[in-house]
Amino acid sequence: MRINKIFKSGLLKSSLIYTFCDAINKAVPFLILPILSYYLAPSDYGIIANFNVLLAIVTIFIMIGVDGAIGVNYYKLRKEDLARYIFNACLLTVIMTLFMLVLSFLFYPIIYDFVKVPIHYIILLVFMSFCAATTSINLSLWRLEEKALNFGIYEISQTFVNIGISLLLVISYNWGWVGRVNGMSIAVISFGLFSILLLYRRGYLQINVDKKYLKDILYFGLPLIPHALSFWIRSGIDRIFITKFIDESATGLYATGFQFGTLVSFLTLSFNNAFTPYLYKSLSADNPEELNQNKIKLVRITYFGIGILMITCLFFTLFSNFILTHFFSEKYIQAKEFIFWAILSQTFQGMYLLFVNYIFFAKQTKVLASITFFCACMQLVLSYLAIKTYGPLGGAYSTVIISFMNFIMVAFFSNKVYHMPWLRFLKR
Repeated sequence: MRINKIFKSGLLKSSLIYTFCDAINKAVPFLILPILSYYLAPSDYGIIANFNVLLAIVTIFIMIGVDGAIGVNYYKLRKEDLARYIFNACLLTVIMTLFMLVLSFLFYPIIYDFVKVPIHYIILLVFMSFCAATTSINLSLWRLEEKALNFGIYEISQTFVNIGISLLLVISYNWGWVGRVNGMSIAVISFGLFSILLLYRRGYLQINVDKKYLKDILYFGLPLIPHALSFWIRSGIDRIFITKFIDESATGLYATGFQFGTLVSFLTLSFNNAFTPYLYKSLSADNPEELNQNKIKLVRITYFGIGILMITCLFFTLFSNFILTHFFSEKYIQAKEFIFWAILSQTFQGMYLLFVNYIFFAKQTKVLASITFFCACMQLVLSYLAIKTYGPLGGAYSTVIISFMNFIMVAFFSNKVYHMPWLRFLKR
């Protein structure tokens, strides 16, 4: 069966919509980078990068994997039961939000020493993380309902509010990094609160505290915290070490170079948004013959995706160097040395996404947690040593090495927990 026949279902249509909307969603912030480069010093952008790093780690603990738990149970529960399940998921995020607020006050001096973000903005980002969690639940439901257009429009709207307010505060009021952070916070909080209203109006919130659902969410989500932390470590710990050992300006240049990695990530993530429900449905077939045929289709799609990723890596590297040289302020020209490593790292991350969903489907998140915990430990050590030895470029080296290691290990263990005909297909 040819690739075009594999995509004959709604997968291609959904994938195109996700790709188009996600392209706009990521292109707009990316396109304003050249503009911001003339109004923000590298040190300003370094603080913004650190704020985003801290926001990411807090969101991991507050979200506690609830969007993934909802996705796995979406096809197994009636809507009434799903509404109770989602309420219990939201209840857990509220509890975790309060817990993170307490930790923020207790450990603020240590946090500030590494990220240089004032206390009132740390408190603000905790509320942002809660709102990001509610928005993620809302978007996940649209994805599972295969309402790709609703998903895309909502994300795009949030992005335009974010960017519009940020540009106003940075350019017109000259607020520097504060203006950019305020623009992000206004957008995330407002859309997060609106997501709660949408969940209620769509019948996905039914107040009923259920210990069984709480345990199920925790059983699914807690092992994923080390898994999610591995992404934070690979994308964030290098920035923290650079800020600590060098300064915020070096962090700003490093973060600018790695921003070009979004050119690859938006393709991989948008495809994954469409591919995940298709994969879950394909692997849920009751008929053995139908299941076998579905597995072969999935293998074909995976090999095709790897080939595309290898081609796009080279293309985006050349394209990114041209953009940085001709459209950015000269203050950021040194960010050029990080571009290739950023794109290569995201290429391996895209390959990882093609395999990790089999582990989710098999509910073997403990296996995934073990892999990611090991990679996280390696990243901590390697980033520390590499940055101390090679400076900011050492952070890029360590990120690529760990991304490749993570991809290889997940690909191997995904076949252990859920066998797929990878080698048989190659022989054919």
